[in-house]
Amino acid sequence: MRRGVIFDIDGTLVDTNYLHVVAWWEGFRRQGHHIPMVDIHGAIGRADRALIDYLLPRATDEEAEAISETHARLYKPRLDEVRPVPGAGELLKAVADRGLTVVVATSAPKDDAERLIALTGAQDVVSELVHADDVDKSKPHPEPVRQALKKAGLRAQDAIMLGDTLWDMLAARSAKVGCVGVRSGGIDTASLLDAGAEAVYKDCQDLLQHLEDGPTGRLLRN
Repeated sequence: MRRGVIFDIDGTLVDTNYLHVVAWWEGFRRQGHHIPMVDIHGAIGRADRALIDYLLPRATDEEAEAISETHARLYKPRLDEVRPVPGAGELLKAVADRGLTVVVATSAPKDDAERLIALTGAQDVVSELVHADDVDKSKPHPEPVRQALKKAGLRAQDAIMLGDTLWDMLAARSAKVGCVGVRSGGIDTASLLDAGAEAVYKDCQDLLQHLEDGPTGRLLRN
């Protein structure tokens, strides 16, 4: 029976969350809306329109498109400056080396997702990728996680998800998948635990040092 780990990208494998926050903040500002950065940070992890609707429920289609376009125009040029979270590539390889299937599920578009995964230097061990165009709903809806399970041929009880946001935890829980949190996206331990994380680590490097413990250790022993 196959077992595997579903990884989020932004804030989990690569250090992008705060770049997203500034780009979204400017997108809202240019449309005349002051959305506090702390609120934007809390929404990171949702797909573009879902994020806009969460922060600005009355946004028109035209307004949402303009906000999204500004975000993309400001964010994409910074991709060359993005760095992986400490231990990201090593963790992906270690998971694969132990016989677990490596899957990525993200709200990012396919081209961005592939580019960011490549920054870890471990793109060759990623078996499946679920990106924004693969699903109709974004996290916290369970569809991205369920699609990841389906593409990888995994049962929910034979997988865990690693993410950095409340939305990752809620999506995994709704899909009946165990979840592990990392603080590298800026969300504190207590909030991640309240959202359903079974364990929380500082970052990928910290989890790598405890891979044989907790939920990942249980998955390896099953």
